[in-house]
Amino acid sequence: MARLLPLRADPEISPGDPRLVDVDSEAADEVFEALASRTARRILAVLYDDARTPTEIREEVGTSLQNVHYHLDKLQNAGLITPAGTGYSEKGKEMTVFAPTNESVVLFAGDERQQSLLRGVLTRLVGAIVLLAGATLGLQYALANWFVQSGGAETAGADAATDGAMAAEEAARTTATAAAQTGPFLDPALAFFLGGSFIILLAISWWAYQQA
Repeated sequence: MARLLPLRADPEISPGDPRLVDVDSEAADEVFEALASRTARRILAVLYDDARTPTEIREEVGTSLQNVHYHLDKLQNAGLITPAGTGYSEKGKEMTVFAPTNESVVLFAGDERQQSLLRGVLTRLVGAIVLLAGATLGLQYALANWFVQSGGAETAGADAATDGAMAAEEAARTTATAAAQTGPFLDPALAFFLGGSFIILLAISWWAYQQA
């Protein structure tokens, strides 16, 4: 029987910038209290993998729904997670989708100048890696299209109505074959990402050195 409602909608909000928590602050007390339980830490880790409803968290963590709601309340009070959308049970009951409040949480001990420097480093690093990952996916997509077009040019009698999914699968096999022939470290998309990551680390390290 087909489901009339989606089990989970896409999150309506995205995590905010990395959060620094001073170990000597009241916020740190709330964070430590919320994460004192191993189950709570597991729930937070699961939500960093993907936004989920309480039912999905229960299935992933392996605990009772009541226990999940208890830890979700504590994590939300500590500012570690936030409601991010609406999902539905198989019976059509509306449920809240939870997601991390921030892209990352870092416990920090140091003076205000060091805290400001670390926040700047984290914000720039996360932003640059996200942009690099998007560029890498774009390059991988372009390469896949190039393989498809190259294969089509070499096969003059190919059916013009070939299904797109089959073409993408063929492109993936062609890419894998080429990578196997030339060696895994010569994959263009992987080389682009690793090279870009190295340049980002160098640039941010230089910026931090200049700020210190």
